[in-house]
Amino acid sequence: FAVGFWPLPEAFWPDVSAHTLPQRSAHPTLKFTCTNQEPMVIENLPFDKYELEPSPLTLFILGRKQPNFCWQVFIQGSTKNGDTGHPFGYLKASTNLLTVNLFVLPYNYPMLLPLLDDLFKAHRLKPTNEWRTQFHNYLRTMPTYYAGPLRRALS
Repeated sequence: FAVGFWPLPEAFWPDVSAHTLPQRSAHPTLKFTCTNQEPMVIENLPFDKYELEPSPLTLFILGRKQPNFCWQVFIQGSTKNGDTGHPFGYLKASTNLLTVNLFVLPYNYPMLLPLLDDLFKAHRLKPTNEWRTQFHNYLRTMPTYYAGPLRRALS
């Protein structure tokens, strides 16, 4: 069976000292904003793409006829303080306006992708101390279970 590259965030921040995980639903509850955003991807960074089944939501998104915009997707409780969390993907109509897809990216991708773009283009894979500080700040916003996929994506 096919496996995605990026995990979906949990609705809790992992506690490394806990002996058990909190109970959770087998089906995560995704939240999204109805605010137009520019879709973000960078070359050579993997993403997962899932086609949504037709529904009132997909019909609404397709009816807007705006395939160049997306809506960010979150999971409530995925941050240290338990709030809405950072985006991990977005909903976007296909260019031909026939389907709506969920794109799954690294957790808090709006913070990470510009950093990686700078690393590749401006710094040519030679990070400055300022870049390292910003990257460490990003890592503090990221659940630890994203470390493996992020390491694989960057290798």
